[in-house]
Amino acid sequence: MGNFRKVMLQQISISSSVSFVFSEYLSILGMDDLELVISPDEIPDAWGFCRKGRSKTMFAIERVGGEYVLSMDCLASYDDYRLFPYLADCLSCYLAGCPYERDGKSAFAIFDEEWIEESIGEEIAYVKCMLALGVKYYIELPVSESFPYLNTEVLRRFGVSCHSSTPRIYGYTQYLMSHDLLPCDPEREEQDIDEDLYVDVPQHESIGTVRSWQTDGAETTESYSADDVAILLELAEGHKRGDKIEGVVLNDIGTIFENGIGVERDVDEAVFWYRQAIRHGDTLYAPTSLGDIYRRGYDNHAPDLSLALEAYRVSTDPYAWYRIGQSYEEGWIDAPNIDKAMFYYRRAADVGHHLALRRLECEDDE
Repeated sequence: MGNFRKVMLQQISISSSVSFVFSEYLSILGMDDLELVISPDEIPDAWGFCRKGRSKTMFAIERVGGEYVLSMDCLASYDDYRLFPYLADCLSCYLAGCPYERDGKSAFAIFDEEWIEESIGEEIAYVKCMLALGVKYYIELPVSESFPYLNTEVLRRFGVSCHSSTPRIYGYTQYLMSHDLLPCDPEREEQDIDEDLYVDVPQHESIGTVRSWQTDGAETTESYSADDVAILLELAEGHKRGDKIEGVVLNDIGTIFENGIGVERDVDEAVFWYRQAIRHGDTLYAPTSLGDIYRRGYDNHAPDLSLALEAYRVSTDPYAWYRIGQSYEEGWIDAPNIDKAMFYYRRAADVGHHLALRRLECEDDE
């Protein structure tokens, strides 16, 4: 069951009589990508700031009586969640002269990875309730002056419903925000929702999962519900009729066919959709999936390293850079070239890709 509330924020408060100056706080943080979006000239005793070019939601600091309140939107990016304890700790050092602590725990112990997962999970449960009732979910601290929101219609265009998994809803929400695809209201609508109202949270029932790996090597799974598949198949038909569908969604269509999730497995069909996804702007997921299919071969198709390399070359995924390095080291289409191989291994390693780091460690040991 989920209940309704009006404030969708993560918050901490610090008692202090110090006069807050944003530039002084910024010098303590030592960060050069924070931008002041709201100043006390616009809203008295309030400072809103974001990570310039990286975030679509703000952090906010407000003076309320004898306390300063640090806030962050509950649907902020994962990177902003990770930054939150550092902001809290530095703010406490600035205002109270000591690191932030609660119940004998530091900010970094309180606001850890487990807290992030639980916080996002709780907020997505709330989003699901809003979607189930057909109510708009407004982003509480947007960078823009308008009022972006989530609703059933916009998420459905991305193959997502209130029965989708938490990572799927959160991931597409971040995609929509980062690409400025959320609908916006010029003024926020008043929505009369009883805070004491309880509603069953729509549950996700998986009919299939796909494994993937993060840059650091952590294994994750993408889970699909029957609703996800049904919506994706509708979008596939719409694409064939000429509807504009985002490349990342076309990639999902390829994924369900490659893995036989809710449909009969058909890798040729998956290849078609991955190629459509690339044509329509997906340079992250579809090229690597397509490259892996050609590299390994499938069904009655032998591996085709030339086509694999062609796919990896259009990818912005560090994993693809690692595979390009491998192609040069092993000489997939030409004579091996270790210098070019090392260039791509280092490119992937520079952003922490685990396979590239492991390969360079082997090189150092030789």
